[in-house]
Amino acid sequence: MTGIGMSSWILGLALAAFAALLAVLYLWLVRRPETETAAGLRALANLRWREFATIIGQAMQQRGLRDASHGPEQGNDSTSSQLLMTDGENRWLLSCKHGMAYRLGASSIDELVGAMDLAGARNGILLTQGHAERDAMAAAAAQGIEVIDGRRLWPLLKPFLPGDTTAGIEKAARAQAKRHSGIALGGALALGLAVAVLLPRLETGVAAEPAAATTAAAGPAETPPAAAADTAPAADQNAIVDNPDDATLARYQGDIARTLSAVPGITRAYWLTRATLVIDRDGSDQLVWPLICTELERYPALRTSRVQLNPRPGSEDAVRWRQCRTV
Repeated sequence: MTGIGMSSWILGLALAAFAALLAVLYLWLVRRPETETAAGLRALANLRWREFATIIGQAMQQRGLRDASHGPEQGNDSTSSQLLMTDGENRWLLSCKHGMAYRLGASSIDELVGAMDLAGARNGILLTQGHAERDAMAAAAAQGIEVIDGRRLWPLLKPFLPGDTTAGIEKAARAQAKRHSGIALGGALALGLAVAVLLPRLETGVAAEPAAATTAAAGPAETPPAAAADTAPAADQNAIVDNPDDATLARYQGDIARTLSAVPGITRAYWLTRATLVIDRDGSDQLVWPLICTELERYPALRTSRVQLNPRPGSEDAVRWRQCRTV
């Protein structure tokens, strides 16, 4: 394998490993917790109000609050209820917006402040499985009210749900992370292989363009008349002719074999017969075939030669015969 080919495979493998690492870290450290939280909030939203209020009461007890009423006070809205609690000295009013569809604004904070005045509560907490908008958060901060929306509610209530419920949610989140990790690893491998195969072709094209540009800019060199006369026979001798004799044709074949043997992706090129060129390779057909045809096209007498493409080492490919041009 040539230096360019080796370096492209190293770069491709390194890029694949880096992309796979980033994908796995994102899927397990970011996406998996988000999936678990979304499933947990759906499970909370599916609870009846009494069940939801019981879990909230257990969570509030861990924070030093206990029930100060005979039970949850539920208004006309079956998904919006209040719990009156105390820490021993002060009353707390918890307003619960039970449902995933809530998008709380500043009006929800104003509503809670009015209810606190009526209940004689000095502190307030607003809970929902939904989402609190920025204006709600700003109004809550100004009134000293704590807002617990979906982003914080699931970690707070998760320990108080039945164990089989939380275990099922966690299992489903892990299964999704594993499935997406497999897809991401396949994509990273495909990316690495694409870089390894295409990079040598791109480097070859980039290297050829500056050389062609330099030759075109330089233009034909001026030669003294006498020198031009002396070199004219040599130029005619090196010109490629359409119908060469046997010695010239053999020289053309040697030139082709030497040139192709130095091409990236080709390990050896030689003539098996007068009309059959054999190619030993470690590159793909897509990589080496255009380079072979480019070289053969330079020699009109050899354009229709049959090319024997031997399989790459270690592959299960069969020997293939192709022609760049037919008669």
